[in-house]
Amino acid sequence: MERGSFVLGHQLTSDQLDARILNYPTITVPERKHTLNTTPVGIDRAILFDDGAYNNRDIQLIIGFEGKQSNSNIQKFLSALDTGKYIDFQMYSDPDYTYQVIRQSTGTIARPTYSDSYRELTITLSSAPYRYVEPAQTATITTNQSTLVNPTKYLAKPYIRIVGDGAITLTVNGVDYKFTNVTGSIELDSAMQNVWRINGGVMVNENAKMAIGPFPTLKPDNNTVKVSTGTATIEPRWRTL
Repeated sequence: MERGSFVLGHQLTSDQLDARILNYPTITVPERKHTLNTTPVGIDRAILFDDGAYNNRDIQLIIGFEGKQSNSNIQKFLSALDTGKYIDFQMYSDPDYTYQVIRQSTGTIARPTYSDSYRELTITLSSAPYRYVEPAQTATITTNQSTLVNPTKYLAKPYIRIVGDGAITLTVNGVDYKFTNVTGSIELDSAMQNVWRINGGVMVNENAKMAIGPFPTLKPDNNTVKVSTGTATIEPRWRTL
């Protein structure tokens, strides 16, 4: 990516907005979630409970918008962020990763006295703690065992689509995930803990067709995957801090 460039939501680019990131983005390291119990008597430290998760991180940006459409393009940028859900965001400063961002803070829009057609937006975005490896490689899985290599040191929570009918077992690292009465296809998102299928463009809840238990995850290094019948496509969502 060129210096100062960015992509928001895989669609809106800095070139389309005549915009560039002016600073080297300041990105905080996410805080680990811990709970400390300080009530026990007779011990020399608080009892630590690790929640196994992280708080969001902040990304501080200064973005310059050029041209007569600068005000309009700022509004396009803000509108793309204000959807009520996380939006993918890639920056020139970290081109091999995608951040998932939302806007929670206010921003400031400044106009230098020397230009009527230039604006600078200073804003802090809230980002989900993990950043995701880009580009995301999708793997096709069959009844023959395949190996997926997680290049990071963190557990991945994949999106999986299985095509087939009837009873299907997805095996990940020797653990069986069983599905019953599959009709054409079934999809699952380990991050969202949800199972569904698409029927005529409509999402149909299929959680009852997956045996109760944890959703599949992909550990660091090698992961073995296969299906008992049909095929599966896996978007592994490799992630790191």
